[in-house]
Amino acid sequence: MRKEMVRFGQVTAELEAVKSALTLPQEGTPAPVLAKLLRAAEREAPADYREAYQRLVELDRQRKTASRRRDLLDALHAAAPAWALAIHQRRPPHDQSSPPGDAQAAWLWRQLHDELEQRGKTSLPALQAQIDRLGPELRKVTAELIERRAWGAQVRRTTSQQQQSLVGWLDMVRRIGKGMGKRVPRLIVEASQKMTECRSAVPVWIMPLAQAVETFEPTTRFDVVITDEASQSDVMALIPFYMARRVVVVGDHEQVSPSAVGQDLAVVQQLIDEHLEDIPNSVLYDGQMSVYDLARQSFGGAICLTEHFRCVPEIIEFSNHLCYGGRIRPLRDPSKATLKPHIIAHRVENGRAANETNPAEAMAIASLIRAAVDQPEYKNKSFGVISLVGDDQALEIERLLLHHLPPAEYEARRVLCGNAAQFQGDERDVMFLSVVDTAGNTQLRLRSEPMFKQRFNVAASRARDQMWVVHSLNPADLKPKDLRRRLIQHAEDPEAVRLLMKQSEDASETPLEHDVHNRLFEAGYRVLPHWRVGYYTIDLVVEGGGRRLAIECDGDTAGAVEQLREDMARQAILERLGWSFVRVRGSEFFMNPEKAMKAVLARLSELKIRPEGGSANAEAPQNGKEVLERIIRRAADYRHHWVSAANAQLARAAKGPAERARRASRAPAKKKRKTSARR
Repeated sequence: MRKEMVRFGQVTAELEAVKSALTLPQEGTPAPVLAKLLRAAEREAPADYREAYQRLVELDRQRKTASRRRDLLDALHAAAPAWALAIHQRRPPHDQSSPPGDAQAAWLWRQLHDELEQRGKTSLPALQAQIDRLGPELRKVTAELIERRAWGAQVRRTTSQQQQSLVGWLDMVRRIGKGMGKRVPRLIVEASQKMTECRSAVPVWIMPLAQAVETFEPTTRFDVVITDEASQSDVMALIPFYMARRVVVVGDHEQVSPSAVGQDLAVVQQLIDEHLEDIPNSVLYDGQMSVYDLARQSFGGAICLTEHFRCVPEIIEFSNHLCYGGRIRPLRDPSKATLKPHIIAHRVENGRAANETNPAEAMAIASLIRAAVDQPEYKNKSFGVISLVGDDQALEIERLLLHHLPPAEYEARRVLCGNAAQFQGDERDVMFLSVVDTAGNTQLRLRSEPMFKQRFNVAASRARDQMWVVHSLNPADLKPKDLRRRLIQHAEDPEAVRLLMKQSEDASETPLEHDVHNRLFEAGYRVLPHWRVGYYTIDLVVEGGGRRLAIECDGDTAGAVEQLREDMARQAILERLGWSFVRVRGSEFFMNPEKAMKAVLARLSELKIRPEGGSANAEAPQNGKEVLERIIRRAADYRHHWVSAANAQLARAAKGPAERARRASRAPAKKKRKTSARR
């Protein structure tokens, strides 16, 4: 009996130890299996205790798995707390024993989604507005910085002796003036000597050829000599080559070359035979060969500059097709040129050419310029006139303008009348070309020689915004290769040449371009894909109301991030030329197309580019027809007034001698009557 009591005490103690081990502190919450064990021990229920114990053993076997789960959840919580909490709480769809899908793909998707959301918070229109606001200021500050650093470097490297020589040279040049004084030869020699001392003080000297020859000693050496407009210069422009270690010759053999008017070719040939015996192609060293052609033959390695910034595309396409095989890439946006149309063919009825003049054409051009000056659309525009035949026509037009155009306007509009050679290297906003020639009883001589080709090329590429071709011909009467016919037909239909020269475009589109194009097209806009601007290509261009908006689609092609810097540099160049841009990000578009297109539609609204299928109240495209008709009517009124005034003046001039004769014949009769009265 005592043995059993001892055993009972031991069992009771063990049971109390188990209860004590299963009892947790008051602040703790016992695990369900431990609570069940405790309750079974307290009730002394072996079956319940056995079941709970078996559950505890099973959980103990899964301890490593649970620990691994906790470690993984902790790691996941650091990067994706919401996902870790959902798995920890076994919220659907994370309440199963296996993941609901590809966890790696889900993780990648979430990273991309969050990145796109973060990027989407940045407003592209706001960034573009900031660029537009800060761009001009940046260019201004950059120019000031360059100027001040250049002058600072100049001051530091100029010695006092060089400064004295430079000031002395300037004073001597002022004394020389027009070169009419008795001391001029001595001053020229002294100035040349001073230049030897002060030449290195100025890093760049810019001056005409004649002045360079007078200013610098033959022994002077420059690192680089640049000869500009070399296609107009004859062999005399070779003189600076002697002073140069390296030479850059800038010109265009398709433009006007020296004509050697009045040159004695026999004397020139004698000099060539005497002094240029060992020179290759020496026979070409006459007054008709430009220094550019000589350099092209001797040096080779010509670099063709194909980007064109002056003329709108419709104007330059004539020269592009005539002389350059379509290689010229016009970069100006025609929608930014306010004068429409850009090229006009104006036929003068009853024009007659005589002695290289056409009075009717001259009167028409003078009246058209006078009428254009009155129009607000031509405010602050400059004007030029080129006679395609000789100088007499230009002089006649100049005489009419000086007589009928107010002097202040003549000066403010920088009016210049001359031949093609006089305009080479120059430009005007509006140019008038006088063809002069008219059809007579005999067939006109064909104009297709290289000399006329150069002349027409220069004349047809001087206008920035608008070119008038004023003629008295019927182009159908001219031969197809006649330059006059080609010029007039181009002015009548400039689109014909553009369509002929337009290169075939790659019609393929990226998915983003395709979707943006379709949305704009369905909204009624005129969309032009892959628009070429020089060698640049704009993804989409929307046209309307004489205006254009460039749309760039970003991020939908491989390597788009690497090309971003290049794309932004290209956009900056085109914006300086007048293009307006808006960019569409693929990340934003494919997540929310409506939101992405809002910026595009807002920019179109700002530019007043409306759908072609819009309401009848939409603004009509400004093609300039009304302004053109207004100018032509006003010019006709001016011509009528000028002719009437001239006729009245002639009548008064003719009436003067007759009146004086009549008075002279009546004077003696009056004297006799007075004498008879006295008698």
